[in-house]
Amino acid sequence: MPNRYRPSRHAGRRLPLSMLAGLALTVMPGVVGAQPWVTRQQDAMWTGVFIDEPVSKRTALWFDGSWRRMDFGDRPQQLLLRPGVQFTLAPGVRVAAGYAYIATAPYGNLPAANATREQRTWQQLTLTHKGGPVTFSHRYRLEQRWVHPLLTVAGSDERDAGPTTYQNRLRYMPRAQANLGSLTFRARPVIGFVWDELLMPLGGPAQTFTVGQNRATAGIGIPLSARTRAEVGYMNLYNAFAARRANEINHTVWMSWHWTGR
Repeated sequence: MPNRYRPSRHAGRRLPLSMLAGLALTVMPGVVGAQPWVTRQQDAMWTGVFIDEPVSKRTALWFDGSWRRMDFGDRPQQLLLRPGVQFTLAPGVRVAAGYAYIATAPYGNLPAANATREQRTWQQLTLTHKGGPVTFSHRYRLEQRWVHPLLTVAGSDERDAGPTTYQNRLRYMPRAQANLGSLTFRARPVIGFVWDELLMPLGGPAQTFTVGQNRATAGIGIPLSARTRAEVGYMNLYNAFAARRANEINHTVWMSWHWTGR
């Protein structure tokens, strides 16, 4: 019986190099895109001061500063200084604008290559209202950021400013607070609070809109006098580094001192 099977004339031939290259270019983006992000859990401590000092019926000076450390204060992370001016448009409606300076060190398990310095301008709208025993606020803030690295000068311990990059960012923070029942300190009510803040970069080379950070916080506010209080809480800070396919979750002790001149 004659053999009806005839091997293909292509059997045993190798695929052309150009075809292999095309196949690799087709498959590799999917493989790379499927690679999981690296996540690092870290401990941190943030301390801050917040001052709201009226200079007229509708106008107030604003300042807040933060000293931020990793490993519960053992290692440096960031220093932030942010002055501004606030205007009351109507009861529960305030607008503000100001400047900020931020110095950031390479920190944690996903350190940046260099320390950075940032100059920033900012504008914000704050809306406040009550719902029964709970006070709610909503803060919308827009930032213009000029950031540059500090580069080590070859052969010395000095550092020079590297090239400056410009960025925009939108922030939104809702907050709710209420008295903790009959709990008082120095005859004044102790409050409980929760807030969450989204930090969302705008624009950039790809004109993208993404979530860069999320700060979820809960704690208590302790009245120290008629115009001052201390806040202590826990903040879960998520920070994304898209270029490195990595993110960090910082378990942060939050401590702050607040002065309200009204």
